[in-house]
Amino acid sequence: MGSGLGDGAGGGPFQAEVLRQLRSTYGPAVLEGEGGAAALYSMPGQVGLFARRCRNPVLAAGIGGVGPKPQLARDPAEHESVGLSLVAACVNEVLARGALPLFLVHRLATGEPDPALALQVLRGVAAGCRQADCALLGGTADSRPGACAPGPYDLTGFVVGMVERERLLHGPQKVRPGDVVVGIESAGLHGSGDEWVRQTLLGTRRAQLDEVLPELGRPLRAELLRPARIYVKAVRAVLERYRVKGVVHGLAHVGNGGLLPGLARAMGRRCVARLERAALPSQPIFRVVQRLGGLGDDEMRRTFNLGVGLVAIVAPFYADAAVRRIRRAGECAAVIGQVVQGDGPAAELG
Repeated sequence: MGSGLGDGAGGGPFQAEVLRQLRSTYGPAVLEGEGGAAALYSMPGQVGLFARRCRNPVLAAGIGGVGPKPQLARDPAEHESVGLSLVAACVNEVLARGALPLFLVHRLATGEPDPALALQVLRGVAAGCRQADCALLGGTADSRPGACAPGPYDLTGFVVGMVERERLLHGPQKVRPGDVVVGIESAGLHGSGDEWVRQTLLGTRRAQLDEVLPELGRPLRAELLRPARIYVKAVRAVLERYRVKGVVHGLAHVGNGGLLPGLARAMGRRCVARLERAALPSQPIFRVVQRLGGLGDDEMRRTFNLGVGLVAIVAPFYADAAVRRIRRAGECAAVIGQVVQGDGPAAELG
């Protein structure tokens, strides 16, 4: 796929900036096509992973979006943050399989041609790809006058990652009673509760978006536009250190749904993740959401991530060491629970 972003957008300086952003994410595996637009990614017989050789590689694919964030963004920095959040939504999905992202492509759909907006979003996507050590191979910017409403846009991405087959975190097979649940903190809601945000904060409560709320110290709209965290460096720090020992038994990306449903998908047969409420991160945005929506505790658990963007299920002996490595990689992490044997709900909050 070529950049596509320059089609009908005037070329010249615009196209040069598009290529500059794309090339800022390239590594030696990217093969550029004619005109500088990347379309190919080299996969040699034995692929390098963790600076070693991957003898039996498995490709993992993921797709992601940004929910209602485009309806909230107004200035260039906010549109860039939307692009960053897209990368997080995509790459965190393949991370949950134990795979590291290789490359990403994206699509921007608008009601009218808007080259300036396309570049603002692209800069955010490219910045996210650099954080994730992931090549941005290209994308498209489509305008459909009359078919799409003017103003808000739609942004989607597709990512491909790779993992050694024997280290693939495929479903709940490796999770067992006694494992420790490590929570890695989110930057607010991420993609959890998107539908609630659309119906409530962009509907009946829209007038409150620009109010400075005492609990947040800034407008609610600014809080909702915080870019989602990209967990590649943190996950890589643990997987690379314990490549042979297989310390990580499962990963769960808490993306579009709540913490408990997201974690439940990683649980094995007769395994229950028992979380400690006091161990969860304390983020004011969740108290604000609960107050504005009049939501009960059960609804909060089903709908929102409660401050945890990614969960690692690890062998008990290595839990503290895993937390230290995640923190050294720049993320906030803590032990938030344990896997126990049982036949009840696959995840519960005590």
